[in-house]
Amino acid sequence: MDSIQIRFAVSLVTSFLIAARALKRKSVDLSGVLAGIPVMVIHMLAGYRFAALLLVFFFTSSKLTRLGEERKRNIDADFKEGGQRNW
Repeated sequence: MDSIQIRFAVSLVTSFLIAARALKRKSVDLSGVLAGIPVMVIHMLAGYRFAALLLVFFFTSSKLTRLGEERKRNIDADFKEGGQRNW
């Protein structure tokens, strides 16, 4: 296996693991997973730094979405439990 094949395999496994965790924690819905996996694979193939930036954004925005959840529930009629993101 050459380095691009290894990087592709690592990116697929990593993307699926992160997607499974995000789906389990209700950070994303199925459409978010289906869109997020290819985006993550592309970022990892471009370079691990790009993937790291994408992950920092995803984890921090998911955490910040959960802040003030009760207040948001009272204000927003279309409030989704857990702040699930879609595609």
